[in-house]
Amino acid sequence: MAGEIIVLDNSINTRLLWPDSESPDSNQYALDVLGQATGGTVFHVPTIWHYEVANVAATLVRSGQVSQASAVRYFEQIALLPIVTDISSHANATQATFALSIQFGLSAYDAAYLELALRLGGTLATNDRRLRGAARRAGASLFA
Repeated sequence: MAGEIIVLDNSINTRLLWPDSESPDSNQYALDVLGQATGGTVFHVPTIWHYEVANVAATLVRSGQVSQASAVRYFEQIALLPIVTDISSHANATQATFALSIQFGLSAYDAAYLELALRLGGTLATNDRRLRGAARRAGASLFA
C-alpha cells in the first residue's frame, strides 16, 4: 500500500497513547496502519482530527489512565507522522457529512472521516466497527 492515501481515524493513532488491553488485534491493526508511513504513505485527516487527538489525551490524563508526560510524548510521536489536514473539510463537508451521518447512523465526527475517504478516493483506516460497517455500505475502501 506504499504511497497510498490513507484517511486516518483517531481510533488508530490513539493506540499509541492508550493500547486496548482487551483487543490486541486492534492494537496490531493500528501499528500496521501507522507502519505505512515508512513506505511513503501520507495520512489525510479532517480538521476535527486535531480536536479529537487533544480531547482523547485530555480525557485520559484527567481520568488518571495516562500521565501528562505520556500525553506529551504521544503528541511528539504523532507530530512525526506524514499527516495532511484536509482544510476543505469545512467547506465540502457540512452538508455531505450531515448526509452521511443521517444515512449511516454515524456521529458527525465519524462521518467526517467517511466523507473525506469518499471524496479523496482514499483508504479509510479505523478501529471503529460502526464506521467500518458504514464505509463498506458506502463503497469506501478500507485498510485491511
